[in-house]
Amino acid sequence: METKRLSSLLKLIANPDRMTILFMLMDSERSIAELSEALGQPATAVSNHLARLRSEGLIDFTRYHRIIEYRLVSEEAAVILDTLRNLENRKAA
Repeated sequence: METKRLSSLLKLIANPDRMTILFMLMDSERSIAELSEALGQPATAVSNHLARLRSEGLIDFTRYHRIIEYRLVSEEAAVILDTLRNLENRKAA
């Protein structure tokens, strides 16, 4: 088991803003404007989170003319997020 890599992944996901971004990207591609509005954060702060997530290989983007849409690409992160979502749903039930 690669505990250092997994620990780094969990630390990256553990930030509340980044976790919210990743949950949103699980559902569909999103622009910085959409993410910024949902988080109530300035676009520059969201952009910094996206850059960090992208540099670690969790997300990628597609450019549609002047709009950039981000998406989740890490299967490991998707599994972790799905597990967290299931735990939260079970807790709420």
